[in-house]
Amino acid sequence: MGHLSPLTAAELAAIYDRDPSPSVLRLLQEIRRLHETIRRADQVRRTIGNEGVFYVPAVVWECFVRELEAEPCLRDLPTPRQQARIDEHLRRLEEWRKNGRKFE
Repeated sequence: MGHLSPLTAAELAAIYDRDPSPSVLRLLQEIRRLHETIRRADQVRRTIGNEGVFYVPAVVWECFVRELEAEPCLRDLPTPRQQARIDEHLRRLEEWRKNGRKFE
């Protein structure tokens, strides 16, 4: 199953309007934080550019590195549910290999 389509700001606001709970508010705050990280990544990408310009102002780069290093998804262990999905995927791969299927 692939990812769902991204939600627009209006769709996110409508979700909160339907359920203005502290939990939904916290999730929306996390989405905003991640959006800001993506915007800064885009700022770094645009600064580096496609024309061989590889200079990123130190303050931008240091801020970006700090933000990435603080991201839980880069350092947290998988949750039990995530680990179960990983294990199932690895089990299927092993089964396919045993049956002579190759991956490229």
